[in-house]
Amino acid sequence: GIPLEQMEEPQIVRYLRGQEFSWHHDEVPAIQLENGGQRIATLLVYLNTVKNGGGTIFKHLNDINGEPLTVKPVQGSALLFFPAFANGQPDDRTLHKGQVAGDTKW
Repeated sequence: GIPLEQMEEPQIVRYLRGQEFSWHHDEVPAIQLENGGQRIATLLVYLNTVKNGGGTIFKHLNDINGEPLTVKPVQGSALLFFPAFANGQPDDRTLHKGQVAGDTKW
């Protein structure tokens, strides 16, 4: 039920060996909400498999072993998460980063 006009354009990101994306949240800052509202979801689609590093790691979410939740980039897989609650309040647990890539990552 969300108008297509409110969707952001897709982005394609390439990390070269040794590059990373530092810690960040994906929610829209309150002062920018007039531009279409809160970001409802983030979908990361991995276009290639990275054997060394390059995972998406969440600082405040843990896996079943109590380690920071890390999603490894595997070609054709996707990661869907919600950077804010349904009421638009940011979910700080979704602070994440792209780890240093050992190989090119798309």
